[in-house]
Amino acid sequence: MNKRENFDHARIDEREWQAQERARQDARAGTPSTDPLAARYRAVADALRAPPPDVLPPDFAARVAAQVGHGSLDAHFEGTLVRTLTTLLGLSGAVTAAVYGREWLPAILGPLQLDSASAMNWALALGACVAMTWVMEPLRTRITR
Repeated sequence: MNKRENFDHARIDEREWQAQERARQDARAGTPSTDPLAARYRAVADALRAPPPDVLPPDFAARVAAQVGHGSLDAHFEGTLVRTLTTLLGLSGAVTAAVYGREWLPAILGPLQLDSASAMNWALALGACVAMTWVMEPLRTRITR
């Protein structure tokens, strides 16, 4: 990474620096470079001043909008794949819980005793979140219309 404190001013070749500056000034003024070293840098200066070439076809936006409007050809496949993978995830979770449940279930349920104050606080927080979601839903739909 370049840092100012690591920059070695003694290694700058003054002749190269001046050629780069002349090339930049000649490119800005539109005059030809007379110095052969500056002429080499002039090509770089001209390339930096030119806008990048347009590589997209003129009707690119219209074609993308048409593709989005028609939907993906693989939408059915993607939906089936998502449902299949979700089912597999649920089944693997159920199998894992059935096989290893005796070992880790007491460790999880221990702090979540219903008679503890922290469990009541978490239940109230969950209820408040659900209530706020239900209360805010009509407001959200009214704003988005």
